[in-house]
Amino acid sequence: MKPHPWWFSAAQFTGIGWYIASAIVFPTLLGDWIDGKVGSAPLLLLTGLLLGVVAAFYGTYKIASGYWSGSPPEDSE
Repeated sequence: MKPHPWWFSAAQFTGIGWYIASAIVFPTLLGDWIDGKVGSAPLLLLTGLLLGVVAAFYGTYKIASGYWSGSPPEDSE
């Protein structure tokens, strides 16, 4: 198997970083926005943050396990 150039690995890890950031930021901002509309602050903000962190860890594990095994991540659906 031919090794990938350095920029290919850098792009893969940059993608993981963007995935982690978006998985945490978007649900948190959505929870904050809904809290502002409903008036339940900070309940939904914290719920969005928790769900985002869980999704980030799970997704990162799935993506990284594909890198460790040398194969692309698979959809189990």
